[in-house]
Amino acid sequence: MVEYILGDYLVETGKLTSVQLETIVEKMDKVRVKLGLIAVVEGMMTMEQADEVNRLQAIMDKRFGDIAVEKGYLTDEQIGNLLKTQGNTYLAFSQVLVDADILSLEEMERVLEDFRVKHSFSKTDMEMLKSDDPDKIVPLYLSPETLEFGEWIGVVVRTMIRCIDRHIYIGKADLTKSTVVSKGAMQVVDGEGGKTTAFADVQGGLLDIASIFGQADFTEMDEDALDAVGEFLNCVNGLHVSALSQKGVSLELLPPELIEDDKEFTSEKICNIPIFVKGKELKFLVL
Repeated sequence: MVEYILGDYLVETGKLTSVQLETIVEKMDKVRVKLGLIAVVEGMMTMEQADEVNRLQAIMDKRFGDIAVEKGYLTDEQIGNLLKTQGNTYLAFSQVLVDADILSLEEMERVLEDFRVKHSFSKTDMEMLKSDDPDKIVPLYLSPETLEFGEWIGVVVRTMIRCIDRHIYIGKADLTKSTVVSKGAMQVVDGEGGKTTAFADVQGGLLDIASIFGQADFTEMDEDALDAVGEFLNCVNGLHVSALSQKGVSLELLPPELIEDDKEFTSEKICNIPIFVKGKELKFLVL
């Protein structure tokens, strides 16, 4: 998630093109983050120390960690901890940017600070973002007024990462009292504390959900594609209802309904959160 949240900001500020961003994301799946980069990002080593160890690696048949320990820059325990973080998405994103000579680590730190200020995030918020843990990131995109919908949104995001695309990302949730859905699927979750939920297409994002979850090559949002979206919505809500049942809350899922023409939703509180799949937007609604 973090790769596109920060990647879009880099595109917006002119430091990347959209094409470069897609290339970087493709390369991320193949990259193994270097220990030196992780050590610098984590504040365990300075850039000068990492550069020195890299130079020594060029003339010594030793691993980065072994040399760093010999020089007294790191301990064996620290090396073990660094090895555990090599799969971190933010670090992989940074590694590809550095390897491609697009940004240095120092420039990346400046970008992060500018991003933090623009979005009014705290330094703790930024650490949560860099963790790429959806349970830590989702609350960052909820306002105090939308926090009550956080559990439902969290289930949606986690399920989409598992079943649709691990590179999905989200925007800021907001509240409204009325909204119109042109294409989508909705489902009523009946019972005390139940809600009506819906997926609404914005820029073609639902088509990817339909194709991936329905295991078919849909080219338009016809009835079959919408039916696949409805089944995915049913899956999401089923997971949430099952979790609530463990807490003694009993809810019933009514059959999903397809939205093929404009449908207006009205309520005192409609929470909608933008979700991006392969760069295309859709919205998840809870009311």
